[in-house]
Amino acid sequence: MNDKPQVARIKARRSITPIWLLPVVALLLVCWLVWQALNTQGVTVSVRFDTGRGIKAGKTEVVHNGMAIGQVTKVLPSDDLQAVDVQLEVNQKYKSFLTDQSAFWLVKPQVSFAGISGLDTLISGNYIAFSPGERGSEGKKQSHFIALPSPPPDLEQRNGLNLVLRAKELASVEEGSPIYYRRLKVGEVSSYQLSNTGGYILINVYIQQPFSHLVRRNTRFWNASGVDISGNLSSLKVRTESLVSIIQGGISFYTPDWEKESPQVKNGADFLLFKDYDEAEAGIPVTIEFPLEVSLGNSNIPIRFHGFEVGRIKDVSVNDDLTKLVAEATVRPEVQRALVDKARFWVVEPRLSLKGVTGLDTLLGGRYIAMDFNKKDIQRGKPTRTFQGLAQRPAAPATAPGLHLTLTADSLSGVTEGSPILFRNITVGSVQSYKLTDQGVSIQVLIEPGYQHLVNKSSRFWNISGVTLEGGLGGFKVKTATLNTLLSGGIEFRTDNPKAGKIANQAAFPLYAEEESARDKRVDIEIWFETAEGLQRGTKVKYRGMTVGSVEQLKLDKKGGGVIALVSLNEEQAWLASDSSHFWLVRPKLGLASTANLETLVTGQYINIQTRDHQGKPKRRFTGALRDPDDQPLISGLQLELVTERLGSVRRGNPVYYREIPVGQVTGFKLANPASQVIIYINIEDRYAPLVSPNSRFWNASGLDIDVSLFKGAKIRAESLETLLAGGIAFATPDATPDAVDKGQRFWLAKKPEPEWLQWAPKIALEP
Repeated sequence: MNDKPQVARIKARRSITPIWLLPVVALLLVCWLVWQALNTQGVTVSVRFDTGRGIKAGKTEVVHNGMAIGQVTKVLPSDDLQAVDVQLEVNQKYKSFLTDQSAFWLVKPQVSFAGISGLDTLISGNYIAFSPGERGSEGKKQSHFIALPSPPPDLEQRNGLNLVLRAKELASVEEGSPIYYRRLKVGEVSSYQLSNTGGYILINVYIQQPFSHLVRRNTRFWNASGVDISGNLSSLKVRTESLVSIIQGGISFYTPDWEKESPQVKNGADFLLFKDYDEAEAGIPVTIEFPLEVSLGNSNIPIRFHGFEVGRIKDVSVNDDLTKLVAEATVRPEVQRALVDKARFWVVEPRLSLKGVTGLDTLLGGRYIAMDFNKKDIQRGKPTRTFQGLAQRPAAPATAPGLHLTLTADSLSGVTEGSPILFRNITVGSVQSYKLTDQGVSIQVLIEPGYQHLVNKSSRFWNISGVTLEGGLGGFKVKTATLNTLLSGGIEFRTDNPKAGKIANQAAFPLYAEEESARDKRVDIEIWFETAEGLQRGTKVKYRGMTVGSVEQLKLDKKGGGVIALVSLNEEQAWLASDSSHFWLVRPKLGLASTANLETLVTGQYINIQTRDHQGKPKRRFTGALRDPDDQPLISGLQLELVTERLGSVRRGNPVYYREIPVGQVTGFKLANPASQVIIYINIEDRYAPLVSPNSRFWNASGLDIDVSLFKGAKIRAESLETLLAGGIAFATPDATPDAVDKGQRFWLAKKPEPEWLQWAPKIALEP
């Protein structure tokens, strides 16, 4: 057993026991809670509203970008009882944004013609919207605010385009009015105010950022408020952008795509606000001078190019010397290249004349100014801005589309400017102009482009103006093409050979007086007459009673005197123009003994042709006689020649008798060579040719045969009453003989018959 005493170990005690950690932790927790409470405690601000309607303490929230950042704690009336002070508790995080740039306003459901807003408040209730302002926390700290009646205009405009429009009057535009581009809303009106001078209204507009690039320096704005109604009885045009613009007003804009691209504009750029779309259609200014007889009336008359509107008359006045009407106009930039000195302007209005009614469409649509030009005019013309206007449609220029032709005629004969050109009774062109020339009249016509292929080298033109009267004592034929040609004249043509050669522009054609003259291919000849008495343009040329041509023109023979008739013969009868042909003028004959050519009293005198040889040499110039030739033969029958000392009363056409029956006629006479005798030509009809034999005897049966004797008394004899008045020849044959006489055989013509001749009575058989 170990009795040694134990040594005690002494340890130092700690000064703080673990139990004291609990109070420390509790203290720290309390401090954290206090700090947390202070950190999360909202910032109290006061906002004054005009009314407290829709605002409730403990319920109405303060919202920013759709997130609640505070709440209404108190709603108290203002000291003057004219407003309401609303106390808000705003999240501590937004304390730095409560500056003089901040804004508060009440959001509640609103319904108007412009639209519906604040629909979300129907479920969540009204709330107070907060905006920190454009500069955020950079502003001066502030705790008292005045609420806005509506969202600030620049709330959504910070990234968009703000512009200023200058207008003479506000019209229906108001704050919130929409801004349209191609009827798409791209912005709205922010505000407006009167300018410092009071001369115009300044309208601040905002264009949303996605559409700001659409506004250029040459962009045009116009008032699109309400309904724009324009037009006339023929067409009514109603223009509006939308129902909103009708009620609330609105503004539209566009940038002309035909102009050079302009740079984009910056914030604050100003533009002129036009009163309507038409005024915004700013174009190129031009001046058109019209004669005083033109009636332009008020301004705003449209200018049209083939039915398309290319401009408008803006103002009409009289020049200083009172000789012209001056029309100030604007035309679309699309026609800028056509503004050359060859461009033409004229007034289109209803006109009533013998030609008919023109400009009928203007009775409903109103008068307008027609503009015309073509590609060649643009290439050759000189640029100008002043033009000479016309009272009516001018003649088409040589550069106008279509086929331009020149027709030559002796006279107009009813043709006027505007007279139609017909093909198979369809109008294919018109007369543009005419002028006098040394040879007559030159007529300029235009065939429309769609029909110019109908004209070639085989085409023939003739006048169809007025009424054509044809006929004689046996009947008449009245011919006219259309009522229009009856009143205003006209020209028709035909093309015999569609495969004939093509013609060039400005080709020349003769204009025939009638269709018959132009129907066939022609052979032109000249016939010289001593005088033009009984001749005129259109006088017929006949061969054996059939018309074979006509007189196309008469002209004086300056060298030899007289008149030259230009005659056109049908191609089928061209063989008549030979050196064996003779021409003379057939006139009516009136007398006691005989009458002839009475039909010429009605149908007019004509030129007759006689030819002896169908194989003669071609000839183009002839000398015509003013009376029938004395030796005109007949084709058929037995032709004989009688020789006598004197002609006596025998004339061409006198009958030839056998037993007082006419069996032939006198066809002509002439002096023999030498001129000691007269040769008379007679023609015996074919069926009576056997009556003539080599022994036949001929005598002059003209007048009376008086035989007076002292013992036998007086004896008077005449072949017939006709021979007593007109004369004639008789013959007798002694016996029937088979010997025939030859053509052209000659017989002596006795003054009177021998008694035995009158006793001859052979039985000669006649052919049926």
